[in-house]
Amino acid sequence: MKIVGILNITHNSFSDGGLYLDTIEAMKRLEHLFASGANIVDIGGTSTAYGAQLLDHDEEWSKLGAALTSYRNVYGTNRLPDISIDTFHWKSAQKAIDFGVGYINDVSFGRDSNMLDLIAQHKHVKYVLMYSLVLPADKSVRVKKVQEIEEKFEEKLDECIKRGISLDQIIIDPGIGFATNASQSFEVLRNIRLFKKFGTEVLVGHSRKSFLEMITDLPPIERDLETVVASLYLLDNNVDYVRVHNVEWHNRAFATMQELRKQ
Repeated sequence: MKIVGILNITHNSFSDGGLYLDTIEAMKRLEHLFASGANIVDIGGTSTAYGAQLLDHDEEWSKLGAALTSYRNVYGTNRLPDISIDTFHWKSAQKAIDFGVGYINDVSFGRDSNMLDLIAQHKHVKYVLMYSLVLPADKSVRVKKVQEIEEKFEEKLDECIKRGISLDQIIIDPGIGFATNASQSFEVLRNIRLFKKFGTEVLVGHSRKSFLEMITDLPPIERDLETVVASLYLLDNNVDYVRVHNVEWHNRAFATMQELRKQ
């Protein structure tokens, strides 16, 4: 399983908003995530949390472009293919791909055909297709049953293939919390193996999210224990990626599991 570290250069992300607005602090965080064992770092410039005001492309890219430029200037281009950009703006995705990033994390579930056409033109880029109904997330807009997510993935993957995106480019993400309430989120995790049937890799972004309030009343930044336990379950169920805040804890937990599994 690969660990995707989270870097939000936003003022209003639900867990770490406002911590990495300064470019120097963002670079420190990025380097720390890689040093702690992240295989990939996902950088977001606009929050899609409940009630957030979405940024337009120009506002978003002013943040993302500055972060990517600083990283390239300090660390070179070697790890740019291990950078993911969290965006639903195809123009931001285009600029990021031109920069050399290897992943586009589309939280809009591919609703913009321009994004799909862009990914189809760049076969070396991995495309995270995250299920969502509306952006930003809205607690009043939920699926009626978890099976709807599977059905929508089947339809969307057909569309992706018709537009020229190959299955080995696509990483599907069931979008924990974006269209599911707490009990539905746990149901998705319990049945995560079902999403392997599509022939793509699978990513889960469950870190510190509100569904964990079923377990604890601690604030988001203190939910890493619950997050790691869920990640170990996902590891046992052949999930390919977890997108998390606390990379160090995950790296240590996975190393322990690897040692325990030795025969």
